[in-house]
This record gives sequence, C-alpha cells and structure tokens, in this order.
Amino acid sequence: MEHDVLKHNCVAYLLQDYLEVLGQDFTSGDKMENFKVNLGENLDKYTALAKFMEQAFEWDIMDYTFYPYYWANRKMWQEMYLSESVDPLFRSFLQAGMARVIVTVKPGFEDAVQFFLTTGKIWNGGEVPVIGDPMYMSIVDEMRQPIGKPQGKYWITRVPTTLTILQDKSTGLPVDQPLPFFVENNPENCENPSELETKTSFDQRDIQLFRSDKTESTLPKD
Repeated sequence: MEHDVLKHNCVAYLLQDYLEVLGQDFTSGDKMENFKVNLGENLDKYTALAKFMEQAFEWDIMDYTFYPYYWANRKMWQEMYLSESVDPLFRSFLQAGMARVIVTVKPGFEDAVQFFLTTGKIWNGGEVPVIGDPMYMSIVDEMRQPIGKPQGKYWITRVPTTLTILQDKSTGLPVDQPLPFFVENNPENCENPSELETKTSFDQRDIQLFRSDKTESTLPKD
C-alpha cells in the first residue's frame, strides 16, 4: 500500500498538465450483457500515457523515506500522531506528513524522460514504440524482475526475531543445519567474513523414546 500510494503521487506530480486525463473511464454498461470498452483515439492516448509512465521508470526498486507528521496540515497532527499499526513501516506511513521518493529512470529511456520533463510530451513526441524500435519493451521484459549489479561488499544484518535459529526437527522440519547458514564461495565479498556461519553446530543424531517392559516402582522398598 505504501508503494502504490507513493507511486500514485509521483505519477500525478510528473504529469501535472495531464491531471485531468488520469483516472478516466472508457467503459459503459452496468451489466454483463451490455458492458463494453469504448475504443477510440482517446483510449489510445490514455494507454500510451500509461505505458510510458509504467515503463520509463524503475518503480520496482523505488526508495522512499517518511518525514514526521509535523510536515502535514496542522489540523491533522493529532490524528496522524495517534495512528497505530502493528506493522512499523505502515505505522510510519500513516504518521508521515511528507515523503521523499527516489525513483530511477529505466536504462534506454533517459532521453525520452528528459524530453518529457522538458516538453510534457511522451515517447519523444512520437508514437508508441513497436517491435524493432530500440525503446520497445515486450511484456516478458516488463514482467522480468530488475537485476542490479552489486556495489561494494555486503554485510550481515541481524533482525530482532526468535526465528534466527531453527533447530533440527524442533518444529517438524527436517533441516540439516541451524539457521542462519551461509553458502559463500568467496567470503572476501563480505565486510566481516568471521560472522558467516558456514558450519553446523548441531550433531546429527536420531533420538527415540523406548518403552521398557519391566515395571519398576519408584517408591521406597522399606
């Protein structure tokens, strides 16, 4: 929800002159037998705008920071400050008076985005790219998750949870080693290689309970 609302606000901010276009209805009918989509030039322009805004920016890796409640309308301060949620991220979202969002341009769309920010026209002022155009993106490419290049060395992060270690068969799961467990071919890529858990601390054993046929009393004999 946080991502979708912030993305909506970013799109509305980028469009500006297109605010009257955003959210139009191109359907008619209130039942299955008379429902239809109203095809035409307006729908083509609307879908071209949607495709450009969705493909030109890397929304999947958008980063954001929430600013406190006092940057919002003063009349909303108390309501926002008292907002509650068990999810700390969602609570910060409810209490935020403003947010700073960083979204990058997808590689290959740099000139088109620069042209859009300067002139307000999408697709470099031309038609929607078709197959063979350098800016054309297939549905397969659009669905594929972005692959980034690692920058620098990674580090180990500990989270406050009781599930950081899972003992063998303690919850009915047949695991061979406790968690966390790192399979790292090159420990030098880590900032602190000594923190990597690469060997199990548990012994592999199979403990079973046996029932004795002899009945022995634990009461004193005398």
